[in-house]
Amino acid sequence: MDNSVIFIVLLPALISGFASAIIASQKGRDGFGWFLVGVFFAPIAIPFALIANPIRGNIESLKTCDYCRELVNHKAIKCPHCHSELTNYSEKTSEPKKDDKERATGQTSARDRVLAKAEELGFEVYAPEGSSRIVFRKNGKKHEFLILKRAQDFLERQ
Repeated sequence: MDNSVIFIVLLPALISGFASAIIASQKGRDGFGWFLVGVFFAPIAIPFALIANPIRGNIESLKTCDYCRELVNHKAIKCPHCHSELTNYSEKTSEPKKDDKERATGQTSARDRVLAKAEELGFEVYAPEGSSRIVFRKNGKKHEFLILKRAQDFLERQ
């Protein structure tokens, strides 16, 4: 096969890949994936990238869970990842902060209850503030959890 034939076939595929990647990444989509689509489906990749809906607008409708730091729907009242109750950010200005509210009512969060139960059962607990990571150690065994519900289930089985 002649080098000019390879150049004639490969150059439009690469140009289509780069163009698709740039267009798609400006719309908040995966640039590398669209590059591959552009290379393998050169004639149709650019039009599809042009008509793809932007996804960055959806990020505005998300909020971060206070416990596991995952993005969840802004209307959610319970995190689907760690199953903790979520604060409503639209009401956050009118309500006192969650920590202040807990101190005032004497209630504790689900995370605090799990950590207290682990200590009652004799586990050494490592749970950095602001992280969803929880580590229990007992008798030389280490049990690590990233989801609060799994740590809770583990403690219930003990």
